[in-house]
Amino acid sequence: MTRAPRGRAATAARSAFAAGAAGALAATLLGACTTESAEPTGRDATSTTGTVQPDPGMTFIEAAPRCTTTRPLTGTGRVPLDAVFPGAETSAFSAPREVVPGPDAADRGRCPGELPSRPQCDGLVPWTGLLADAFIPASGALRLVEGYLLTMPKQAGNQAPPESSAGTKVVTFSLVDLEAGDPGGLVAYLDTAFTTCAKAAPSRVAGLRARIGTVPSEYGAGSAEVVLLRRGDHLVWATLDGSGWHPGEQQKALAVLVARLL
Repeated sequence: MTRAPRGRAATAARSAFAAGAAGALAATLLGACTTESAEPTGRDATSTTGTVQPDPGMTFIEAAPRCTTTRPLTGTGRVPLDAVFPGAETSAFSAPREVVPGPDAADRGRCPGELPSRPQCDGLVPWTGLLADAFIPASGALRLVEGYLLTMPKQAGNQAPPESSAGTKVVTFSLVDLEAGDPGGLVAYLDTAFTTCAKAAPSRVAGLRARIGTVPSEYGAGSAEVVLLRRGDHLVWATLDGSGWHPGEQQKALAVLVARLL
């Protein structure tokens, strides 16, 4: 199926659109200028002598800063649909890609940013209120991978909206590679955000320390489970939503995320 997912997956789609729009804008502005006068200068059109002076009526426009780059996936981050949902009947999943710092990222004058002073609990996980292009400079992350996996029964297409039908299961996830020492303070921010916004408590997943909480469902279930995982300089947060989960399936899905991402 090609239906666009909602929630965090929609945020990833907007990030891709914003990255493409920024690239197009930069290409347009590189040669852009405006002039206030079209009067002749009096110089012979064939003359090659003398020094050509800049037209004082021309204003050059600086190209937009390239703070992030979106590219095909080069490292870990690929989670096959059938590894999480074996035998899925109707499904959707994201194309693997990653967002990394762009050519201008080191120039903090052109690419400023910092995490919010407090979690934005009325938004989406991880409650920063930032799309990928702003999240990278704000968090100091070296790489961000976002993805989603969705499955629903075949008869869901006859219901509206089909994504909220009984039997739907959705996993959205984000992987972040941190700079050594986490100078952006992302780990501390996420610990606070998961505790404040999802009432998350310490737990363990596939042998790793984790924080697990709940948020309102976007896919017709009473609530969705949110999980924060860390191994070294790598962070993963995930949301497991939908009403189609059977006992033990969420734990198995999280174990796949740990094996594939961490």
